[in-house]
Amino acid sequence: MVNREEKGKIKTSIIGKLNNKGFTLIELMLVIMVLGVILFLAVPAIRDVLTTDKLKSASRQLIGLERKLRTDAVREQSDYILNLDLSNSTFWVTSSDMTPEGQDEEKKKAQHLPAAVTISDIVLENNKKQGEGIAKIKFQKNNTCRPAVIHLAYEEDRMTLVINPFLGITGIYDRYVEVAAAGSVGSLVE
Repeated sequence: MVNREEKGKIKTSIIGKLNNKGFTLIELMLVIMVLGVILFLAVPAIRDVLTTDKLKSASRQLIGLERKLRTDAVREQSDYILNLDLSNSTFWVTSSDMTPEGQDEEKKKAQHLPAAVTISDIVLENNKKQGEGIAKIKFQKNNTCRPAVIHLAYEEDRMTLVINPFLGITGIYDRYVEVAAAGSVGSLVE
């Protein structure tokens, strides 16, 4: 059995060891400063990643839809129209054989681009920019479509998608790019 005197010595030695394992105020301040510097450097990089992710998400959404519409048009031997509402940044798909009522129903089910991503403008086959209203890109049953250049925006960032009549998406640029939509789509305008 341990007597009281030995218990006191054991208690004192344990408490003394715990006190020696603590952090000093200088060590804590140093750790907080290092964390502050890391956060200061990381926040702009994280902001850029989040910004471009929204644009990339919107472009992936439109690229996937473009590929699906080309495939569906050939498989079902029916023309499909991608309707882009530039004012509301929404889109919906109609087919050439739909009734006006059916087209209105599809418009009511329009999908939105990711939050705060807008369609700045679209350049169609006549090389005229359209900045408002509804733009239409027709995907035909012979696997062609109208050439188009879609400019997406999120805050100060821009992205450009170029749709070639025969090849699908031929250009994805992480900035606003002037591209000729007639003739050979995908050529930069200098």
